[in-house]
Amino acid sequence: MSPSKTPAEILNIGGTEVRISSPDKVVFPEPGLTKLDLVRYYLAVADGALRGAGGRPMVLKRFPKGIYAEPFFQKR
Repeated sequence: MSPSKTPAEILNIGGTEVRISSPDKVVFPEPGLTKLDLVRYYLAVADGALRGAGGRPMVLKRFPKGIYAEPFFQKR
């Protein structure tokens, strides 16, 4: 592991340990929001979001190299 890389963060979510790799990676540069900020936001809105999305097919648009790089769709 390089010295500049932040270690993964482990969160306990609903009784399950979830590993968040690169928690300080900036995913939204203009407001300076990190990957961990995004995870915490999702946790805050999870009840309402899951209630509305339950039982529906999902497609996730991923930006692994940042918001300004080429995305791809992940279907589940």
